This record gives sequence, structure tokens and C-alpha cells, in this order.
Amino acid sequence: MQVLVVSPPNSNTVIDGASCTVTRPEEHTDWSDFPNLGVLTLASALRDVPGVEPIYVDGTVVPWPDVLRYVEENASDILALCVSALTATYEAGLHLCAAAKNANSRIVTILGNDHVTALPRECMSSRAGVIDYAFVGNEVVGSFVEFITALSAGADVASGDFAGLASFDGTTVSMNPQRPEPIYTRIDYSLIDQVFDHTGLYRHNFNGRVVPTFERLTGRAVTAGMPVEIGRGCIKFARNDACSFCSIQFGGMWRNSVPDAEAAWSVIHAAHLSGYDYLYLTADELPLTFGRLLREMVAAPPPWWSGLPEDERPVMVGYARADGLSDERHASNLRALGVRQLMVGLDAGTAISLHAMKKPLASIRDVNSVYRAEKMFDHNVLALQSAKNAGLLLKVGFVIGHIGMDAGLMRENIDSMKALLESGTDSIASLDVEVLSPEPGSLDFKMLLDPEMARARAQELGLGMPSIREHEQRARKWRDKDIIDREEAMADYVVSVMPGLTLDDLAEARAEVRDHGKNLGLTIGG
Repeated sequence: MQVLVVSPPNSNTVIDGASCTVTRPEEHTDWSDFPNLGVLTLASALRDVPGVEPIYVDGTVVPWPDVLRYVEENASDILALCVSALTATYEAGLHLCAAAKNANSRIVTILGNDHVTALPRECMSSRAGVIDYAFVGNEVVGSFVEFITALSAGADVASGDFAGLASFDGTTVSMNPQRPEPIYTRIDYSLIDQVFDHTGLYRHNFNGRVVPTFERLTGRAVTAGMPVEIGRGCIKFARNDACSFCSIQFGGMWRNSVPDAEAAWSVIHAAHLSGYDYLYLTADELPLTFGRLLREMVAAPPPWWSGLPEDERPVMVGYARADGLSDERHASNLRALGVRQLMVGLDAGTAISLHAMKKPLASIRDVNSVYRAEKMFDHNVLALQSAKNAGLLLKVGFVIGHIGMDAGLMRENIDSMKALLESGTDSIASLDVEVLSPEPGSLDFKMLLDPEMARARAQELGLGMPSIREHEQRARKWRDKDIIDREEAMADYVVSVMPGLTLDDLAEARAEVRDHGKNLGLTIGG
């Protein structure tokens, strides 16, 4: 029996009527140039389950009608349909589950990933008959395999104690706690093209978006990209102090990694042997969160790596906080590992805005320290210089909007962002500028739903707020909802917490910063 593991496309690309003025998929850099490692990991982990054939499907590249047709034509042989959905892809995932149920009501539908982890009660109770089960959290690979094994054997899975499993009995949503587990590393790259020619589609995108820009900036020609996981987490999660707009649900483990440098190099080698030469390290933050592992890797490179000329080694890209990259020792270590490009969220142009977004690392003594916000701005400036000195290229990101932002503060941010870009033209390769989105699971989403919480936060920051009455009206719209129209939620959040501003104002600010970057010769969104 087949078990499909599917990543749906952005819902507003396949469902009519969805508005998208600042959420157009073609403007975002998550448009698929690479395989989906989360989906591939789950499919790989199912290989040893008796009687199960795992099927990898990435709807961000495979035409959605082809995915629907495959499910309908193979419905009699499908045991389970497993959908990995973000907020932007959740509604498309629901449509696929409904189509599967219509084709064969015995297909078991299972959801996972950030959206259902943030809103398990809303999703499960609203979609009875469409969603059968969900897995909540990150550390669920082992329990997912146990669940599919039991399902394949005809066991009563509803009574099983599977870590992270959520179910709905018609009255109550029940959730089993997660349990720690090691990072799964036995990736089977052959699964990518088992049914659909994903590789041809990925390479078409990769050749059009990544290859020319990377070669122009580094002189290095690359051919195929692949995410690899040697560590998962961010230093900000250690004290449950994520940035205000961060929607990552890290669960019970704020950091998880392979056990040692040898294991990390083994993961990289496996991807390299499979033909991938542009490796995307998935950790949400590298130097501060996994500094020891990176240092051990630099100290003990394996013979296969040392024996390759530098221009034949796979190149790596990853994420870093500015306060990690501003330390030149960290930058040098990353460069020694073959990291050529880093994504760094500078995120705001002023200290008060960085503070509002909870960007600084929280002080044990004073979590609201304005001084730390000022230091964070200094780290932004130093990170640009450190990257230049180490020969690292940066993909920098800014976020327009935060609680308490007004027209004056927005103008200060725009001008400061433009000045930062000018100061870093030697190290910045590309630029992302986005309007803040209150994604489910983030502090901003919680403040969209809770006007009192939002006003308490604004008071801590010394920032003004619009009318609480209007905020309450907009908050009621989103409470207990499982489908979140991201664009509409963004517009409501702006009006609710940013005095005198609208989504159009923020979109115009984004366009101004993007245009400035383009005039400086930066790639926008690539």
C-alpha cells in the first residue's frame, strides 16, 4: 500500500479568490529550487515499514492537477495521505485531503508541520471527516513511523500512545506529548523521482534563480541544491524568547543536532555523493546555536573533503543571527567549512524597532533592556563588515511593521534600512524585504487575537496604539479559525496595532527599500 507524503503549494496559487498583493508566491524565495527535506525525511523513514511504499510529492513544483489526478487514480492502493502544511499551504492541503476522501473514504489523512502544530484544536475540530489525525511538533519522525506501521498492520491506532499524535473524538481534541529523538539522517534521495520527475523541475528553477546569481557573485558554478540537516534550532528558543514574528514551533527541544562532527560530515558527504553541490544547512541559526559542532567540524575535516580542491567541494549556505556573525571568529569558521552565503535577518532599521520585534537576546537580569536593542543594531553594522572580511556573501532580510509602529517610526526604519544597505554593498548579495505577517504560533499572532496582551507589550515599549475597540472587532474574526487568509490577517494586524498605518503603507515602504536595493545592484529575493 502507498503512503503519500505531500507538500502542498501556496493555497493562493491553486484556489480562486485569494487576494495577494504582498504575498505573491513569485516574490518569495521559498519558491522551490530544492527538494523538501521534511517530506523526504518522513518518506525515507517509512522505507522499512512492511507492506508500505512511501511516495514523495512536492506540490510546489509538480502541477497541482497532476497531484490530484494521481491521488484519484491510485486511491484504491493508498493507505494514508500525509500532508505537511504551513499556513500558506494549509487550505490547499485540505482540498487534497477532501479529494482523497471522495475517491476512497478508507484513506487515512494525516496533517503535520507548523500550522497544525500552532492550531491543533482549531484544525482538528473544524475539519472532522477531512483530517483524521495530526502530528504536532518536530520530534515526531519515530512516532510517525510507529503509527504507519500499526496502521499497515490493521491495528487500532486510535488507542495507541504515539508521541505528538493529535486526534478528535467529536468533542475533544487530544494530544500526546512529544518525546526527544535524534535527528533522522538516513535520507534516501532516490525517492525524489520515484513517481514524479521532481529533479527536472527543481533544476529548472535552480538554474534560473540560483546558478547565475551565485556564479556572478562568487565565480563558482553550482548545479543542484539540497537542504541538509546537521542541527535544528535557534539560540532564541533556549529561553522561549523567539522573535515576535517567528512562527517556528520548536516543541520540547530548543536545539537538536547530530552527535558529533563525524556524523555531520557524513550527512554532507551523502548529499555530495548524490550529486548535490549547493547544500542548504537548515538550522535556524548556526554560529551561536551550534558553535561547538562547527568548531569540531573545522578541526577534523574528513579525508574526502580535504582531498578535494576547494572549487570542487560542495558549497554551503545557512542562517546566522547578526550578533553571531559580528564575531569574526564565527565568520572565519563558517568560511572554513565551505559556507559561502548566509541568510541574516537584520529585520529593522532602528533600535526601538529591533526591541519591538524581540530581536535582541534576552538578558537574564532585564529582558526588556533597551540597551541590548541598541547593541543589536551595532551587531547589524558589524556583521556586514565581518562578512566582508571573511569573504562571505549575505542575503539580508528586513521586516516592515511591528507593534506600535507609526508613520514617523516607519520613515526612520526605511531611511536606516537604506543606509545599512549602502554600507554593506560589498558583502550583500541579495535582499528580502517583507511586510510583517502574524503567522499562527508567533507572538504577533497571539497579539492579533488578544488586544490586552498587545497593549501590555506596547506599554513596555513606550509605544502608542490605536483604538482597542477596533482591535477587538478584528480579533474576533480570527479566534477559533483554522484557515487564516494571511493577507487579510496582515491588514487587520496593521490597523489594530500600528497607529495611523495601513497594509498599503507598509507595502509602499517595502517597495521603496526593495527599489533602493535594486538600484545598488542587489538581487531582490534571489
